[in-house]
Amino acid sequence: MESPIVNLQQRLQKLIDQYTVNKKELDELKTSYTQLRDENTQLLSQIEDYVNLVTDTDNSLKTLQGEHQSLKNKYDEMEKMLFGVESFADDAIKKIDDIFPKIGDSE
Repeated sequence: MESPIVNLQQRLQKLIDQYTVNKKELDELKTSYTQLRDENTQLLSQIEDYVNLVTDTDNSLKTLQGEHQSLKNKYDEMEKMLFGVESFADDAIKKIDDIFPKIGDSE
């Protein structure tokens, strides 16, 4: 029959062993937690940088689209003016030809 002291000593040793295992596990979990927290912070920072980059890119795209539309409008206006000048030039050539006979015809 075991004495109560030996029994108590065995129980205390089991508790100490369990505490040691739990303490080691807790330390590993703390280390893992710290590592995951740091990775999470880095990931959030990368996401924030990406969102800022997408926002900047979107703003740049809108600006470029506006500039493109403005240039297209100017091009269309210039093209209309060119057609007007060509039409004016054609009319002027016809009037000059009507006023002055062609040099080749007079000879």
